Amino acid sequence: MIKNYLKIAWRNLKKDKQFTLLNVLGLSAGLACTLLIYLWVHDELRYDQFFDKDDQVYQVLEHRKSSSQQLTDESSGMMSEVLKLQNSEVEYAAAVAPSDWFQKFTLTSGDKNIKAAGQYTGKDYFNIFSFKMLQGDRGKVLNNKNGIVISDDLAKRLFNTSDNAIGKPVKFQQGKYFYVSGVFEKLPVHSSQQFDFVLSFDYLADVQGWVKNWGDAGPHNFIMLKKGTDINTFNKKIAGMVTKNNGDTTRSAFVTRFSYNYLHNTFNHGSRVGDRLAYVKLFSLIAIFILIIACINFMNLSTAKASGRMKEVGIKKVVGAARGQLITQFLSESLLMALLTMLIAIAVTWLLLPQFNQLTGKQIRLEFDAPLLMMLIAITLFTGLASGSYPALYLSKFKPLAILKGKLSSSFAELLARNGLVVFQFTLSVMLIVAVLVVYKQIQYIQSTKPGYDKDNVIRFDSEGKLQGNEDNFTAQLKNIPGVINASFTQHGLVGRNYGTAVVSWEGNTNQDIYFEGFYGGYNFIETLGMKMAAGRAFSKNYGTEGGKVILNETAIEAMHLKNPVGKNIKLFNKSLQVIGVVKDFHFESLHEAVRPSFIVLAQDVNPWYKLIVRIKGTQQKQTIAQIQHLYEAYNPGFPFSCNFLDDAYQKQYETETRVSILAKYFSFLAILISCLGLFGLVAFTAQKRQKEIGVRKVIGASVNSITIMLTKDFLKLVLIAVLVAFPIAWWVMYQWLQGFAYRISIGPGVFIIAGTSIIFITLLTVSFQAIKAATANPVKSLRSE
Repeated sequence: MIKNYLKIAWRNLKKDKQFTLLNVLGLSAGLACTLLIYLWVHDELRYDQFFDKDDQVYQVLEHRKSSSQQLTDESSGMMSEVLKLQNSEVEYAAAVAPSDWFQKFTLTSGDKNIKAAGQYTGKDYFNIFSFKMLQGDRGKVLNNKNGIVISDDLAKRLFNTSDNAIGKPVKFQQGKYFYVSGVFEKLPVHSSQQFDFVLSFDYLADVQGWVKNWGDAGPHNFIMLKKGTDINTFNKKIAGMVTKNNGDTTRSAFVTRFSYNYLHNTFNHGSRVGDRLAYVKLFSLIAIFILIIACINFMNLSTAKASGRMKEVGIKKVVGAARGQLITQFLSESLLMALLTMLIAIAVTWLLLPQFNQLTGKQIRLEFDAPLLMMLIAITLFTGLASGSYPALYLSKFKPLAILKGKLSSSFAELLARNGLVVFQFTLSVMLIVAVLVVYKQIQYIQSTKPGYDKDNVIRFDSEGKLQGNEDNFTAQLKNIPGVINASFTQHGLVGRNYGTAVVSWEGNTNQDIYFEGFYGGYNFIETLGMKMAAGRAFSKNYGTEGGKVILNETAIEAMHLKNPVGKNIKLFNKSLQVIGVVKDFHFESLHEAVRPSFIVLAQDVNPWYKLIVRIKGTQQKQTIAQIQHLYEAYNPGFPFSCNFLDDAYQKQYETETRVSILAKYFSFLAILISCLGLFGLVAFTAQKRQKEIGVRKVIGASVNSITIMLTKDFLKLVLIAVLVAFPIAWWVMYQWLQGFAYRISIGPGVFIIAGTSIIFITLLTVSFQAIKAATANPVKSLRSE
């Protein structure tokens, strides 16, 4: 029986090639989009889910009462150590100075100088995180401050082999030697932590004591809790940890599951900047929308073509076919169509995956594992049953006598259902157009908004080796290169939050909770970046020593309620500093955040994290960078030169939004295309159904224009209704999305005019083609049988 159903289904698909082609194009495009989005969502959900004891691994976060920083992943480096000592529930604990604090370090073995990403971690780190250890005891590899744990990939680059690496010396930053104590397998791509080597956090504390100061926050802290620990009880127990050890009542500690953070909490140097789960939900919703639109096309076209199969249904009922058998037959047709289009969609997905990976920055592969196969089966069944259910029920309900007498006519309910589905799918399409336009305009606004300094043609590179402590001398030599306009140095990355404090006081201060971002810079720091002064002056050697001076930004002056600030004194870490200038506000964070109070002080101490910043001529970039590299390598032998452009780092803050904008644009285009394919089929069917009426009208003198308008206006009405329904919904959704930006566009009428005009134009283009074709047909052909 099933074999006969499939045979009949295949014959019907071959019989009406236009109907089949439209359905295949629409469904396969919808399924390919759904499959691509599923692969992206599945990839996002896999991050940090592979650890052996994932349900026991937690990260320490802090609530801050300060209005500028409600939630942070930074705390004192003492936190994990004390948590383990004072709480029996803690099995392992480790503080981490993460790799994103630093640019790549220089490691040396023999005559090889290799740039590699590294971090400093506590002794228990590899007990908490079950990265595969190839050599060494994971519980002991960080016991010695002189030990270094490297990846097998880095071992191959340093020693040409990853075998027998234990004990081999590695020179760090052309200075101290460390000895390999362990080798781990290169980290999985689905790890949110990415590094090539690990050094002891205790070693870092020896050279940077602040990382174990309760009053400072910066390191990340991780713990492994014993099985069965009640998290709510544990969080209540540790909430006052910072207050107990430091007296700071504005900070409250708690733990959250580590694997939860990738999707739910995205941090940038301690500041929470959003979550990825919102985009996972967004694209999941888009996938559902596109799949629904594709299914609606199938339903509409199948129902519209029902009159052509009425006699088939009537004869089958007369010879004894039950309604259930007819439903099964029609569902088998839709399932066969769904299977056919799924196979095409898989092929399309495989072809598009390299470009999709390039757009999303991922390394997704089409692997037919159990979850993917189950998803493919589920979507195929859903598509086949959902798109075929209404036509099957509709076609099987008619009485055979009425069918064979030819007395059937389209019911109002059928017409209403079909028109309602058209309105629904175009409503979704219009919403997607509005969303794409708003996202595009916001991204364009972000990229065109000046951050308060000139970010173009500025390169950055680390102060390493002989440069440390000699930055002033080196920047002076840099300025002798013809293509260099200016040069300076700073400890700040200039993008995102790097260093800050609330330990600032001034005359009349009534608020100790204001967070200030700190910029420690050399002479010409302000001039190199092209910042503008609102009052006073920048640092200058012409005024003698400037160590006791400070420059504030406009937001800081406003928050401090200072009038005529130049010449007044403030205290920073209990050191009195004189305000010599006010710099105009500049954005060191993305436009998601409002400009924060900031101070700039002169960098005087040797700092291992200084970065050189050099402004070069835009017309001589390659030549100038080559000359800078030559000077750097002559001045600093053994250190490979590596630089990056400041504007690239600035734009990277909006990488997610930019990718979302591009993907949404493509998916919206496909949603509109699928909708128009369905509309194209419906117009063709309507024209075919009314061909005798059109022939009569032409014989009595109707023009091509009048017939075209007659066939077009009904569908245009449906699209106009969809536009009216979509606009308020789209406005509300995009208004909510824009609230995530401190600086944002307003959604003006222009967005809706463009969206409405576009969809109406596309509709007219789609409908008029078939309408004109029907209107220009020879009426003799349609009337010769009358």
